[in-house]
Amino acid sequence: MDRFHIVVSNCRRIFCLVDNFQRIRGLDGQRDRVYIFDCSPDPDWREQLAIADRLNSFGLRWGENLHFVRRRNWGLNEGALLDYFRCLTNATIPVPAYVAFVQEHYLDTKCFVKEDTIPEDAAYDLDQIEAKFQSDPDIGCAFHARYGIRVCTSNPVAERKREFCGDGTELLPGAKRRGFCVDGGNFIVRPQPYLDWFKAHPRYLTQGDGSYGFTHVWEVRKGQILYDRGIKWADMYRNIEYSTIEELDALEASRGEKVSMLWYDNRVWYFFYGRDLQRYPPTPLLSVLMYLPQYLRHLIFHSRDTRLEFVQPDGGRT
Repeated sequence: MDRFHIVVSNCRRIFCLVDNFQRIRGLDGQRDRVYIFDCSPDPDWREQLAIADRLNSFGLRWGENLHFVRRRNWGLNEGALLDYFRCLTNATIPVPAYVAFVQEHYLDTKCFVKEDTIPEDAAYDLDQIEAKFQSDPDIGCAFHARYGIRVCTSNPVAERKREFCGDGTELLPGAKRRGFCVDGGNFIVRPQPYLDWFKAHPRYLTQGDGSYGFTHVWEVRKGQILYDRGIKWADMYRNIEYSTIEELDALEASRGEKVSMLWYDNRVWYFFYGRDLQRYPPTPLLSVLMYLPQYLRHLIFHSRDTRLEFVQPDGGRT
């Protein structure tokens, strides 16, 4: 069995990964593989492939432990995750012990720094991550997050003029916290909980319009899948672990500091893409009607080509 699969979601910025790949320590060419899921448009993807070829200097070899997968521009990084798990479920890619999801800019602390960028002084060491998982079978997710874990929170604000989503530093009256997610989905997991979930929900691997709202909801959904399994979350940067929101509360109280941030739902996006996660009766009708033309445009014109193509710089196919 492979040890780690480093699954990279890329659109036109693979140089961010290549120029900072040395930050990934402990890479074992015999046990670890890199899969780049690329949705760059024609003709840009060929340039992206040529840049990715520089990863050969790290002991990676095409068709062995380095793979470049062409995919439709659908769902941003969340679509790459879905396409990867589709490859696991149909045995196109072998199931590894651990999967590390990495946006192409995640390791770049100079060009595209935001909340889903790795902390500057974090050590992304595969041997350390493996040891953490092996130390406790309950650990299902490990991560290095700049601002800590996100606590997914229902949105109590219904008035059109005050609608919002995203960051929050205080729990608003009527809001409920229900799970965790990690900024940008840059985390490491045991794949089995996801394989079990997709076996029960196979349509989710390809359905949806791939819009930003769809992607936003999926970032939360993939965290909720893990939270509902009762796994333990390991913050590698802060060297802390917890399983529930209540445990996180107690930990923050004992440390006298916040190691999390709230992440509020977008009520409209949840109406279209996430009613399995959170329903908002009564429906914010005016907001839904205002978003409906955009939703229909995405629904009608989004690419339905779910083919995945493994390519190499020499023009070969794998």
